[in-house]
Amino acid sequence: MIDLYSLCKNYGIGNHGVIHLGAHEGQEVHLYQSLGMQNILFVEANPDVYHRLNANVSSFPNVRTANYAITDRNGVVQFHVTTSDFCSSVLPLKTVTTNYPGIAEMYQITIPSRTVDSLLAELHFSPADFKLLNMDIQGAELLALQGAGGLLQHLDAITTEVNFEELYEGCVLIGQLDHFLSVYGFHRVETVQYHPTWGDAFYVRGSLIGR
Repeated sequence: MIDLYSLCKNYGIGNHGVIHLGAHEGQEVHLYQSLGMQNILFVEANPDVYHRLNANVSSFPNVRTANYAITDRNGVVQFHVTTSDFCSSVLPLKTVTTNYPGIAEMYQITIPSRTVDSLLAELHFSPADFKLLNMDIQGAELLALQGAGGLLQHLDAITTEVNFEELYEGCVLIGQLDHFLSVYGFHRVETVQYHPTWGDAFYVRGSLIGR
């Protein structure tokens, strides 16, 4: 796994706060606490998983949760629920079923969607309250970033799942993500590949590199 704790310490990532998109059950809450994050926002799209997330993190005073799909627009989206909680997505499955035959779509549900910037306003957060963004949203990372222009001005770092193959229909590939984030001054400084088709990456604002 990517060593998020060490990377944040090594690059001096600010502890104002973290937004985690695709939070699942909030497994990283203790990690974020150990990093001293003052604001922790967990966002989970799947309503069933969201209930478990809420139960797991409700005792932490500096944690907020939200039950939305994060995309490039506000409204509603079709959400593809799979046999694995970790693989559900706003995008239809493509080669994920070939690479992982045990994963299949079970059904679709209509859920509300928000952009990152709209959600922060709705929850009365300032984009400046956060320095780290963590994304695990199964190919929809570019959609989320396209709706986060305000937040991107304030972030120090982004950690995200990355795709080397189109596991989901229309999903962003790592080269496209590199290009988009470079426009905002971010550079990929760490990549961990778990499978030929996907992995994790860590992007840092250029001004923090080599400090």
